[in-house]
Amino acid sequence: MTTATVWQTIARLKQLLSDEQDMLLSGRARDVVTLSQDKSDALKEIDTYLGKDHRGALPAHQIGQIQIVVKLASENATHFDAIRNGLRHAVDRLETLHAGAYVGAYTRNGQRVPFAEVTGRFQRKV
Repeated sequence: MTTATVWQTIARLKQLLSDEQDMLLSGRARDVVTLSQDKSDALKEIDTYLGKDHRGALPAHQIGQIQIVVKLASENATHFDAIRNGLRHAVDRLETLHAGAYVGAYTRNGQRVPFAEVTGRFQRKV
């Protein structure tokens, strides 16, 4: 892989992370999966390049570009955490609502008779 190719790959990865962030911020988190293969490929290409003793040979501006990629990825991870926490709290609220719900009938005296404990004491009315 040449230095020019690495530049193109880094630019492509930055664009992918920017697109991912746009999707996350616009409520399209499930669409992010469409970018995962391209991101993975780009990271493999960069890792292959850096693994070939080019790590110390990177000019300062390339290091800066890689730091931008790391920053974007970190921001997106924070957005994913926020989405996960929001979903977890929504599920907790729904479970709480379900736990407090009562399904049954009432006697003439106002006592509760849950349908789960009913054994044929009710008549159907049309």
